[in-house]
Amino acid sequence: MTTSRIESFLEELINSPSSTSRQSDVRRTHKILADALLELGFSIDWVRDSSGKTDDLLVAERPGRLNSFITCVSHIDTVLSPTEAGPYRREESAMGLRAKGAGIIDNKGGLAVLIESLRQYLEKETNPEVGLRVVSSPDEENGSSAWHETYRNLGLSSSAVLGFEPALDDGSIIESRRGNRWYNIDIAGTEAHAGRCRGEEINAAHAAARLTVRCLDLRDRLQSEFPNDNGLGISLNLGHIEGGRDRHNVVCGKIKMKLDTRFSTFEERDKLHSGLLEIFNSPLEKNIDGQSSKVTFEIVDDCPPFSALEKSKALTRTLCEIISSHENRQMTSKKAGGAGDVNHMSRPGLFILDGLGPVGGRMHTTEEFLELATLETRAKSLAEWYPTLIASLR
Repeated sequence: MTTSRIESFLEELINSPSSTSRQSDVRRTHKILADALLELGFSIDWVRDSSGKTDDLLVAERPGRLNSFITCVSHIDTVLSPTEAGPYRREESAMGLRAKGAGIIDNKGGLAVLIESLRQYLEKETNPEVGLRVVSSPDEENGSSAWHETYRNLGLSSSAVLGFEPALDDGSIIESRRGNRWYNIDIAGTEAHAGRCRGEEINAAHAAARLTVRCLDLRDRLQSEFPNDNGLGISLNLGHIEGGRDRHNVVCGKIKMKLDTRFSTFEERDKLHSGLLEIFNSPLEKNIDGQSSKVTFEIVDDCPPFSALEKSKALTRTLCEIISSHENRQMTSKKAGGAGDVNHMSRPGLFILDGLGPVGGRMHTTEEFLELATLETRAKSLAEWYPTLIASLR
């Protein structure tokens, strides 16, 4: 069987190791992507991580006639290496021809679709009206934590953001991803002998119990205010709690808690945070002298959501219709629960789509695969859709 241009590029990416744990390999594989972008007329900028914990972020730009950019987001790193998951290979399946290899669906297949879609578009449009930008992370599988501020700034200069994470298992593209805020909470009380104290104590564990109940009440109230039938709206999870002296007879003086909150919109995020501040500042537990437990907190991860814009729903439907025509099956857009790099570019009013990569599954395992036919259909569909997207940005 003849190997297509997009499959040849994918095979080259797969057979070049780039597991997150080996950033020297990531650098070499990132060069393959950079060379492909240079051939398409992009200029390449390597953004350094000042902490030195990870390799460079690739930012490639091809300016257009207007002072605006469509930013395409992906990542070069993989969870497993070719030693663990094997080199590039094809195999037959009930669904047709599949390809396997380390990181093939997450996210080297997405990179192949991205590059091929740009190639096909630029073969017809040699002087684009809107600029094109490609951002590729060296450590997305570790959260791309070094780049969150960079992503926020890139989002401010973007007219649209397109994410090339894999499509959902049924082939749907992603119109919305929840955001999250993680809180580290410290509760300080006053220790005392549990049998001899006479009211001077402040039990931090009791305060933590009251805080937990109030947080759950807040969650229930906001879930009623912002209903979501797919369970992808507001959620709250107390993931860890520790403290006290590990003794029965000492009143607990300190508690540490880790709280995960998730939300679909900026309004949900802000109302949830406002409610939490009210709880944190309330007198959860008092002693006979009127002294209260003290709650302090730190936000250790702050990932914004992105959601479908009413004004852009027709634009998303158009892409789904193009994909449907090429794959002879009905495609749609859906919400997804987990966050991605595109979330960190999100701001109110910015059009974002994710899941524009190929269709596959079993990511992060030795059996990771993609449906080969969807490499061609997704790239071709996007190339056809880009002019419609650009027209909407005028």
